[in-house]
Amino acid sequence: MSPLAISILYPLHGAAVVLLCRSRFDKKKTWNICMGAALLQVVVAQALFAVVQGKVWIYGVFSITFLILMAEAFYLSAENFPKTMFLAMTYVQAFLIVAFLAGLLSNWLFRGALGASSCIRTVLHISGLLVYGIFFKEKFEEVRSDVITGWWPMCVLSIFYTIYVIYITLTAQAVYFRDVDAVPFLLLLVAIITGYGVIFHTIHYMREAALNSQIEQHQAILLKKLEIMEESEEAARRLRHDFKHHIRNITEYARMGQTEEILHYLGEYKEEVENTARQRFCANPVIDNVMAVYGSQAHREGIETEFVITTDSDAGIGAVDMVAILANLMENAIHGCQESGKEHTWIRVQMGMKAGKLLIVVENTCREEITFKDGLPNQPGFRHRKGIGISSIVRSVEKYGGDMDFRSENGRFISRIIIGRQD
Repeated sequence: MSPLAISILYPLHGAAVVLLCRSRFDKKKTWNICMGAALLQVVVAQALFAVVQGKVWIYGVFSITFLILMAEAFYLSAENFPKTMFLAMTYVQAFLIVAFLAGLLSNWLFRGALGASSCIRTVLHISGLLVYGIFFKEKFEEVRSDVITGWWPMCVLSIFYTIYVIYITLTAQAVYFRDVDAVPFLLLLVAIITGYGVIFHTIHYMREAALNSQIEQHQAILLKKLEIMEESEEAARRLRHDFKHHIRNITEYARMGQTEEILHYLGEYKEEVENTARQRFCANPVIDNVMAVYGSQAHREGIETEFVITTDSDAGIGAVDMVAILANLMENAIHGCQESGKEHTWIRVQMGMKAGKLLIVVENTCREEITFKDGLPNQPGFRHRKGIGISSIVRSVEKYGGDMDFRSENGRFISRIIIGRQD
């Protein structure tokens, strides 16, 4: 491989990492890291080329640069291990298939000229990245946001595919694709296409299941809200029915000049009326519904609540995602209070817009010690609900490019979420 081909190849790997990786850093730092890794790969390849060539160089350069690429991907990735590994392995497979095709075409059309092989590989490599970025990136970003769990089987399958692709491609490259039988490669290609068809069908099913779960949760919130409204209406109807009796009592007190009794009676009546009135939390109907349902549940559990909500009627977040975030935060807060073992329990919710972003802070009573794994609560109660509760929060927050933070301080659990508006 010529120095020019080496100088082009590894920056393309860096660009691919930027394109595929959901980085935990800003774009500038991500690009700097990727280009730094590309420069390191170029230096390694050039240095080895000056020392050894042939099979030793091919296997040595691939091994070292592959490790650099994997370290780069995992250092940058803000996603979990199996999802990151799946994406990395899939890219490696795609690149090696491109390299194999370039070698075959060069051997068939240009009698195995190395320069022709490098040019074909570069054109195919760039074309593949452009096709993904233009036609598939946005759709796949939605999928990876919606599907949080279930990546391990796909990760393992992609690793096995990658091992065999590495073997067949490097073996062919070591002999410069001369007298290479293309049949095993074509069979492998069919197997990979079929396998990935099954994988993406599974991902589609997992995504639909996740979305259906959120929709069902939304429906449950609405049904519970109807129950609360029916209870409030029944209480109001009872007050209206008893109104004439209240007037009769007040009239009798007035006729007898018992002013203190009238004031005491009116105070009791006012308190009863206020208790039957449904509390409104904000102008946003989705937020109002969720807070009404879980506020009522907390009240029945004897949990003290405080709501400070100043959001607009349109918070810029989809209804299903808003329910997924708030309902699971509130459910976890109620469970945290129940599992705390403390006599006095409380939940405090703050919501509002700050610098054009929606800020949600939920604080609640909890156990004195809560362990965390990968920034998420790892207590038994949380672990039991993690597949549905925490993962739903993570999925919806990542969908809007938001940030989340969970921590525990002296028997107080704090969930903090910041989400940008989607206009």
